[in-house]
Amino acid sequence: MQFGKKNNYKTYLYSRPVILVLVIIGVALGVSVYERYTVEREMSGRRAQSEAELDRMEERKVQLEDRVEYLEGERGIEEEMRKNFDVAREGEQVIILVGENEEVVEVQAEEAVAPPWYLFWR
Repeated sequence: MQFGKKNNYKTYLYSRPVILVLVIIGVALGVSVYERYTVEREMSGRRAQSEAELDRMEERKVQLEDRVEYLEGERGIEEEMRKNFDVAREGEQVIILVGENEEVVEVQAEEAVAPPWYLFWR
């Protein structure tokens, strides 16, 4: 291969073997770029899901912090006690609703009246 006036470098550059090698390199580069593109799209989708989950978790954290702050106070403690147990303050009356056609029993906090012995059969 001599470069001179008779043999121009363009004839070697545009020859079939050189073009074939360049096409193979181009195809390999295209495949690599496509693989990177698909990985980037997948990671972008995962990131969006993670950010949405993070937002939900932060909202939940704020709700739980507010609930804990409320329950640490006297009013929150009283509410939980009243909700979970049948308690009343002095002077309050408690009404227990058993069912649709059942009797309504009123009990005062100071004096708890026991039901008659035969009511346990109901």
